[in-house]
Amino acid sequence: MRAPFLGLAGVAAACLMTIAVPAQAQQRIAAVNDTVLAAQACNVCHGSATYVSPTMPPIHGADAGALYSALIDFKTDKRPYTIMGRIARGYSDEQLKALADYLSKN
Repeated sequence: MRAPFLGLAGVAAACLMTIAVPAQAQQRIAAVNDTVLAAQACNVCHGSATYVSPTMPPIHGADAGALYSALIDFKTDKRPYTIMGRIARGYSDEQLKALADYLSKN
């Protein structure tokens, strides 16, 4: 007979890990996951750290301050652009800062 994927011990360990992680740590983990997902969405148009788009400016490895400033300018329509303003308005300033920081390092 095949053993279950996690087994009873695996399920119990997963439950205990969920309980043992403080809520504040869970929020930080969720924020990091959100930032990574947002950065992956940026890759669709701007390319990634390993692929440079032929039509959009590269943003991976760019200066975090410059990226954040551009995102805020898009968000506040100081830098009008058809799609970027709509995208930037979907994020808080803190989320845009985290995204700029992440993209500058990856």
